[in-house]
Amino acid sequence: MRIAVFGGLAPIASEFVAQAMEAGHTVTWLLDASDRLPDPALETDYNEVLRIERGSWDADIDDYARVVNGSDAVFVALAPGPAVPLESFVAQQKMVQHAMARNSVRRIVVVTMHGAGDSARRLDWGAWARLNANQVVYALAGRLRAPCWSLAAQYSAQEQALLDAPLDWTILRPVALTDGPRTCTYLASARDVFGGHISVSDVADCALKALVDNMDVNTAFSIAYSSRVA
Repeated sequence: MRIAVFGGLAPIASEFVAQAMEAGHTVTWLLDASDRLPDPALETDYNEVLRIERGSWDADIDDYARVVNGSDAVFVALAPGPAVPLESFVAQQKMVQHAMARNSVRRIVVVTMHGAGDSARRLDWGAWARLNANQVVYALAGRLRAPCWSLAAQYSAQEQALLDAPLDWTILRPVALTDGPRTCTYLASARDVFGGHISVSDVADCALKALVDNMDVNTAFSIAYSSRVA
């Protein structure tokens, strides 16, 4: 499978690229011009399975379309960082979708977070605390006046942009992320999930399987190891 990846060097996107290449898929990966790969050989020695395109998140539609061109599916795992403002998520998602339309690509898997969209109804106290801590940090960074400045709110708005598009989408909402190994023992549930955690590696594993196995389309799944399901 040929997969276009958006998310830069964020942990989930990076791990997804590694797992996709290991599984024999071909990846086109959008990176910021300032991004430095942990292994420079990735940019030169893996041309048969990896194509890296350089550009910023606010590039024009032609740059996004170039990344999607020739792909069978798209993977999006945005995360805030020095080169990616939190409030850019919706704009990036819409640009990806325009690029997909231009290239007649319909399949997309998007990673957001548990607490986004309709999963916000069932947050446990730990998740609630993490979300509010994020809001405090964001406010202290001088972004209090942003119209939508919490992480959950940005992911919710990103999801809504996806829901409005005529695509075959799957949304994955991981709970608390850890640096643990890939275990393939997680639960992916379209029902309400309370608590739990999951490693970045297993989120990437779930996303790749969602694409390869054509996981239920037009469905959002919360993913975790240990959790209670309503």
